[in-house]
Amino acid sequence: MTRLSLDGSRRAQHQLVDVDERVPPDPEMAKLVQQYSQRLSKELEVPIGETTVPLDARNVTVRQQESNLGNFIADVMRAAVGADVAITNGGGIRTNALFPAGRITRKDVLAWLPFGNVVVKVAVTGAVIRQALENGVSQWEQLAGRFPQVSGLRFTFNPTRPAGSRILEVRVGDRPLDEAATYTVATNDFMLRGGDGYAMLATGQVLVSPVDGPVMANAVMEAIQKLRTIRPKVEGRITLVR
Repeated sequence: MTRLSLDGSRRAQHQLVDVDERVPPDPEMAKLVQQYSQRLSKELEVPIGETTVPLDARNVTVRQQESNLGNFIADVMRAAVGADVAITNGGGIRTNALFPAGRITRKDVLAWLPFGNVVVKVAVTGAVIRQALENGVSQWEQLAGRFPQVSGLRFTFNPTRPAGSRILEVRVGDRPLDEAATYTVATNDFMLRGGDGYAMLATGQVLVSPVDGPVMANAVMEAIQKLRTIRPKVEGRITLVR
């Protein structure tokens, strides 16, 4: 915190003040913060829908295998921008917990997706999609956040093979991935900027930029509100073989 003293002259004096637990809160400001915190909490606790099945946000799932919550989020992203496929990093899904069946609130969605990431859309070749998936499974044994949760495609990988050659098969819809063809991919702005090693996604044509895309958490909230009841499941989108 900076304390700035002004006396009407051209000169000003300032003092840097360390703010930690030893500094007593200003009573009026603390009261105001509490009022806004209570109002925010009340808004976030509003139910927006329910799930009839537990939603898996555990790190051992979203960072190493297919997750039913990851599937739902990826499906929402793909639909939000009308893309052929969606790829999102499992590390962007938080809480490291198994969410029980029952009501879902805004607070729950923000706990799963706390970073404010935006859904974007980019056109890339099938070869780039394969590179992205190879990157996604390249640190599987480390529970790395780059592990991909996907929609519109299925892939098989072997984590015992050297990084960069772990993807065995990729299918988009019912067809094998065509590395020469162009596909549209829904992803998030963090990955489009090269986050978690996904620099290859930026080589494509950006069709929906971070300025124009919806916030991921908002898109998921709207989808839940529209459906009212969700029951996502593991569908065999990601297959691990050894």
